Amino acid sequence: MKSRASLIRVQRFQVQEIQRRVADLEQMLDDFRREQADLDARVRAEQQKAGISDQGHYAYPAYAKYAAMRRDNLTHSIDELSREADAERARLAAAFEDLKKVELVDEAARARARADSRRRAQAELDEVALTMHRAQAAGK
Repeated sequence: MKSRASLIRVQRFQVQEIQRRVADLEQMLDDFRREQADLDARVRAEQQKAGISDQGHYAYPAYAKYAAMRRDNLTHSIDELSREADAERARLAAAFEDLKKVELVDEAARARARADSRRRAQAELDEVALTMHRAQAAGK
């Protein structure tokens, strides 16, 4: 019984840890996407200020080049983090499944124990009733 309870606690802890990691990855993805959108807006603003949108042009703004490069790096990072988050979500689903299996086994064991207890109690009551019936029959 205690080993099942310990196993359930361990499984729940694992699920919570994976949930935290997924939440952290999703927060990082949100932050990166916001920063990416901000950089994209800055590139457009810099291009409008300079009146040049061709990155190959000799007078293309250096800040716009830097911001575009940073935006592209963020895009790559977002792709990697998205794959990592997907893998963690899959791990989370598997951990939930394992937890549910352990909980179901535990619940089935508890149900069996309750049924056994009820059967023993009923057997004791039956024995008392039978003893009383025999005593009454012997007294007649």
